[in-house]
Amino acid sequence: MNLYTQMTKPVRQNLRHGVLALTLAASASAATITWTSAPATTGGSYGQTLSTGLFDSANVLYAENTGGSAQTFDGISFAAGSLNFGGTYNGFHEGAWLSQSATYSDTAATSTVTLGTGSLPALTIGERYKIQVLVYDGRGDVSGRTVSFDGMSQGTFANGITNVSWGNGLLVTGTFTADAETQVFTIEAFSGSTSKGGMLNALVLNAIPSSGIPDNDGTWTNLSGGNWAAEAN
Repeated sequence: MNLYTQMTKPVRQNLRHGVLALTLAASASAATITWTSAPATTGGSYGQTLSTGLFDSANVLYAENTGGSAQTFDGISFAAGSLNFGGTYNGFHEGAWLSQSATYSDTAATSTVTLGTGSLPALTIGERYKIQVLVYDGRGDVSGRTVSFDGMSQGTFANGITNVSWGNGLLVTGTFTADAETQVFTIEAFSGSTSKGGMLNALVLNAIPSSGIPDNDGTWTNLSGGNWAAEAN
């Protein structure tokens, strides 16, 4: 007879409830990311260039040309790719653009990015962050593919028309407040309802600085909840 079976029933129930509470607390500790998306437009006579002005270049903490070499775009220095979902490819777009190369998964499943590990800088608990992710595939034979982040569809990233245009891609943006030094999010591409695994062309991590917000009573409240009189500004 082990120690657990020797316990009285109320003690065993309390122990199970305590383990459950710890499990729920652990699962709830990951910060929630709010995701939005917008077209990553292309230019030129047949969409052969990636339009500038795509990324927010303020307070950049890290940027990576996933699956490709180091380069500068929108005034941001992108490091060579280090994230890898299983494979890389250099023909998603024409020319040496961030949209040309990507890492992708060779299995039909979600791919995971963990901020704060590897070359990605550790997060500061309580600080707000923005993630910008470029997802692009201009090949006409895969047109119509969509992508989901953390299980939420963000729209179509493959809009190419064979021998006509490379089409637009997708810039997916997430914001969150860190509750740990790391933060996980998932990416999964789909052709219709069929998973095509993760795909990621480029990633930017920005800090969101705290700023004062004026209240109606003449005081200012900062993002941490503190406040001070208007005369003190």
